[in-house]
Amino acid sequence: MKKQIQKNEPLILIGFMGTGKSTLGEYIAFHENKTFADLDKVIEETVGKSIPSIFKDHGESKFRELEGKFLCESLEKYDIISTGGGIVESTSAMNTLSNLNNIIWLDTDIEIIYNRIKNDSNRPNASNKAFDDLKRLYLSRLSRYNEIAFSRIDTNIDIDILYQNLMNILNANDQYWRA
Repeated sequence: MKKQIQKNEPLILIGFMGTGKSTLGEYIAFHENKTFADLDKVIEETVGKSIPSIFKDHGESKFRELEGKFLCESLEKYDIISTGGGIVESTSAMNTLSNLNNIIWLDTDIEIIYNRIKNDSNRPNASNKAFDDLKRLYLSRLSRYNEIAFSRIDTNIDIDILYQNLMNILNANDQYWRA
């Protein structure tokens, strides 16, 4: 994990699908009067297709390419960015993320994640997957999340407490939000 939060970079929320990146990102943006982008929504709105449609029509590799491209563009536009859970599968995105400091890894138990996403048809890497298959995918990404994150936060708590925990981390590191 990285050592220091930087004032002039956006806050990036990473983690497996279903860990609450978009929910927390929106919550922080509202309470701190910051701009927020859900990277998956940015891709869908710009391309004009849903994530499952992009996967179906162009394949996962094309989606990962788009993810890397739109990550770079979003870094200049937003204060807070929530990524898709598979962003660590993109070489270009990993190269970009590895040069940033303000990355918070949201995580929780795989059983909780599975129950949150098992019936979500908008998640092409989770839809109709058995628990063991999803767990394998989750485990395969953990080291990459850890490699690029400044801090890891367990999201299996009330969002108000989660928000306060994150703000405590940010404020303890050079008053990130208050500058």
